[in-house]
Amino acid sequence: MAGSNKKDMNQNDVIDSAKAFFTSFGILFLVFLIALVGSIFFPPTHGEEAQEGGGGTATIDAAAIFAQNCASCHGQNLEGIAAPALNTVGAHYTADEIADIIKNGKGSMPPGLLKKQPEIQAVAQWLSEHK
Repeated sequence: MAGSNKKDMNQNDVIDSAKAFFTSFGILFLVFLIALVGSIFFPPTHGEEAQEGGGGTATIDAAAIFAQNCASCHGQNLEGIAAPALNTVGAHYTADEIADIIKNGKGSMPPGLLKKQPEIQAVAQWLSEHK
């Protein structure tokens, strides 16, 4: 009889630990679901608000934006490939004039290659320094 009592205690211990495990797992799963739903409804902005709202061009890497969007036609070194060379563009145009060309296009350059105004201003300022 003593053996059967010991067996009952082991089964109860197993049942209790299984309940504790599934309770803990359920709580963790619920926290995960809440975080998942929260990230869907409130996605991270990754600093876009700071760049667009501030209007400053100090945090924008104009050379990187140029390399990504413009260098395929104007060349990595502004030497011109399928489009005019820009290595002395600052001697011919002001930053505002360059920004207008970037935004509205000119000749065979299509308008709207850059969409965000802070990026347009940063690239225009950077190009206007090339004289």
